[in-house]
Amino acid sequence: MVEIKLKNLDRQEWYSDDDRDFACMYHKDDFFEGGVGLITFTGIKGPDEVDSPSGKLCIADKGYQWLELAPKNEHYVITSMFHDDKIFQHYIDITLKNEISPDGNTKFYDLILDIVCSENGDLSIVDSEELDEALSTGVISQEEYKLAKETADKVIRMFENDRELLENKLFEYKRVILTSDCF
Repeated sequence: MVEIKLKNLDRQEWYSDDDRDFACMYHKDDFFEGGVGLITFTGIKGPDEVDSPSGKLCIADKGYQWLELAPKNEHYVITSMFHDDKIFQHYIDITLKNEISPDGNTKFYDLILDIVCSENGDLSIVDSEELDEALSTGVISQEEYKLAKETADKVIRMFENDRELLENKLFEYKRVILTSDCF
């Protein structure tokens, strides 16, 4: 059954403390305000692979990092995946709500619809059928359905128009969190 799931920036619902280190902070600048989290995979038992349009894609293994941005007053969370200090994928959860604490730790309500931006910039909307099912079975309202679709359109435009700026900022935020007291 399709449902709205509460998730955490630290991804404890997927990975244990033995699998990864996690640091977060609240950040505000001219480009972004909200929670920033960095997962560094240190003890994961083996590669975590997912299906992608080009075949199996390793999204987590020892040494991989995920930088996550949970913007204040927005309805999405960006997870940018790094290997050898290069971004190889952005995964964007469309959210019903982001709850950001003063230290940047964030919980969010996953509104089912997702967007994937590949290393070469190809954008894909994921789980549209699940969103439709959630609407037809009453899991979400028409208003929440519309919010998901409109937010997905907004995120796609952001990646189409400002991907280079976003990626430059991601590297900046990664440096900031790595040199902060968070680790």
